[in-house]
Amino acid sequence: ELPDEGPLTFEFDLEVRPDFDLPQWKGLKLEKPVHEYTDKDVDQALTNLLARYGRLVPHDGPAEAGDYVTTNLSFRHGDRELSSAQEEVIRIRPVLSFRDGKISTFGEVMAGVRAGETRQAEAELSEDAPNQALRGQKVQATFEVLEVKRLELPELTPEFLQDLGEFGSEADLRDAVRDNLKERLVYQQYRRARQQITETLTAAATWDLPPELLKRQSERELLRAVLELRRSGFGDDEIRAYENELRQNSRQATARALKEHFILERIAEEEQIDAASEDYEEEIRLIARQGGETSRRVRSRLEKGAGMDALRNQIVERKVIDLILAHAEFQE
Repeated sequence: ELPDEGPLTFEFDLEVRPDFDLPQWKGLKLEKPVHEYTDKDVDQALTNLLARYGRLVPHDGPAEAGDYVTTNLSFRHGDRELSSAQEEVIRIRPVLSFRDGKISTFGEVMAGVRAGETRQAEAELSEDAPNQALRGQKVQATFEVLEVKRLELPELTPEFLQDLGEFGSEADLRDAVRDNLKERLVYQQYRRARQQITETLTAAATWDLPPELLKRQSERELLRAVLELRRSGFGDDEIRAYENELRQNSRQATARALKEHFILERIAEEEQIDAASEDYEEEIRLIARQGGETSRRVRSRLEKGAGMDALRNQIVERKVIDLILAHAEFQE
């Protein structure tokens, strides 16, 4: 308020961190998933790796799980067409996930399909779908299959092994694949531990979060999760599927992640934990190695967006999680 004379009154709102009592974080009892990888596990992982370098060839017979279909697809709600796409290439898998929903029966619906056939399925939209009127609703998906294709894997020739990673033999490649599986298990152990820590620490966190903060934070939380997956060696298809899963549950996931962030931030402050320059270098090096890029290129991409900020949060939160894990009791 600006009066003709006298004092000026100016009011504004600030979003501040909630005031809360820090929960007990020492001595938590946690489950730890363990797994001994067999030759069959390595075979499957090697097939998944080689699939990135394979080529799609036409297949005359019925489609099986893992095959690809070229399809014209459309989504309808009642008599109204919501969207459509021409000649989309889709892999047949149990669940077809997209940005604002999923088809849980996709693998069953497309089993045995041939070129020229049309299949229909029910798609369920998420509670965070852009179209507010259709959130949580079911829509009809139609797939007009134009062609069935099968993935032809590359031969493990000496030249291909060299190009893939300077492997001297197939045995060397299999050893590298097994090592990568072990790295992923470490990630799964970390993720499971973090889920349990989050559930425990946020159990009593009933305080409200500002809606605008939730909205802004959703993309940041998504970026943090993607960075974590990249450093752990997950491929683009797997990361894309996980992104879709996160987007479909963004409000709940973001609210939980924000409460976790506030609690971990408090612990970091009390324990004087922060990110050092060498921490950034190590994270960027790992992301670059897993993605086959240079560290300079990864850093440049992160600096252009909000990546470095997300990376800082990831580093600090991981250090706090490691501290909590050091004081925890595990059951395999």
